[in-house]
Amino acid sequence: MLFTQKIFNLNNFKKKIKTKPFQEAKSKFYSNIKSKSYGFINDLYEKKIEDIYTYAKKLKKTENIIFLGTGGSSLGGKTLVSIKSNFFKNKKTPQIFFLENVDEVSINGLLQQLNMEKTSIVVISKSGETIETLAQFFLIKEIISKTKDYKKRIFVITEKKKSTLKKIQEEEDYFFIEHNSQVGGRYSVFSVVGLLPAAITSFDIESFIEGGKKLLKHIENKNNFDSLFHSSLAMILLKEKGINISVIMPYIDNLNNLSFWYKQLWAESIGKKKKGTTPVNSLGTVDQHSQLQLFLDGPRDKFYTIIGRKKKSKQTILDCSYGSNNKINILHNKSLEILLRAEMDATIETLENKKLPVRFFELDLINEESIGSLMMFFFIETILCCYLVNVNPFNQPAVEEGKILTQKKLKIYEY
Repeated sequence: MLFTQKIFNLNNFKKKIKTKPFQEAKSKFYSNIKSKSYGFINDLYEKKIEDIYTYAKKLKKTENIIFLGTGGSSLGGKTLVSIKSNFFKNKKTPQIFFLENVDEVSINGLLQQLNMEKTSIVVISKSGETIETLAQFFLIKEIISKTKDYKKRIFVITEKKKSTLKKIQEEEDYFFIEHNSQVGGRYSVFSVVGLLPAAITSFDIESFIEGGKKLLKHIENKNNFDSLFHSSLAMILLKEKGINISVIMPYIDNLNNLSFWYKQLWAESIGKKKKGTTPVNSLGTVDQHSQLQLFLDGPRDKFYTIIGRKKKSKQTILDCSYGSNNKINILHNKSLEILLRAEMDATIETLENKKLPVRFFELDLINEESIGSLMMFFFIETILCCYLVNVNPFNQPAVEEGKILTQKKLKIYEY
């Protein structure tokens, strides 16, 4: 395994894995694996790597790449890019931007900074009808269409079926990349949707896929499955005791986007028929100075998932010697890594002492394999928990009402 899981205040739930609901949900999962019902798992074994690197090579010819998409069309790729990307401009690869919202101020603010002659656009919508993404595209097209050979710098990822976006792609002869029709947006990180942005950076997409496979290999042993997902069962059972919020809190800046990815995966999959828990993302150590007070002394309605890494070997030692009575001397000959670890361990211990439900995932390394395994874990956990509460993990019926009302309001709202 590429990560370990430690649990706190959850041992009472271990015997529950032998109960009928858990065993039935587990059997359903294994049955669907056997029948190849999960498109996101089938994706791991498709021979698509060379195609993705070919697409990435085309995109790398420009200085800037803007990905247009929202929800699952954006969050997976954004997570992978942030694993490897520096927080500052990397001159070796193009700058990558993700536009997810339809706030014209922020979009225009970005476009004004970019040389559109040296910018490519990737439009992602599984259905080809995502109204926000189409609106973004038409706004940007007004600008990029004034540049030379702009059509060669527009790429479209959508299903190979009739849709607004597919029609535009065909009529304008933009570069087409097929979106797997068997994979929904929030489960698409192992598909071209997640892998293409990652491939443009130094991210090793083959190792990422291998990490997903290793998790699946590990749970071929059903005892391993029980051990790994016992905390998932606890999370569902604890809702009966009023614990209806799921906090995910990495102590790694590069995993901050993973929290947003998880939030969509969990909320959109399990939030049906009055079931599920509410995901809340947090970041250590930052949110120790905002949310932690509530976590420790507010309502006891939260389940905590902390994510950290084993100590880095390369660390900068701090010289903080400013007099024998100076409080800052406690940092002398320490490192930021040691401070981060001390604060994370202290947070976990404090939550444990408060008798709150906590699990801690410790990654051996922050690399492509470990992230692939962790994201696959969250996929399977989400599906398993949906089966436990008897909801479909792959649809999102409630949001359709808002889409219909948006269409109606657009017909009457005027500029």
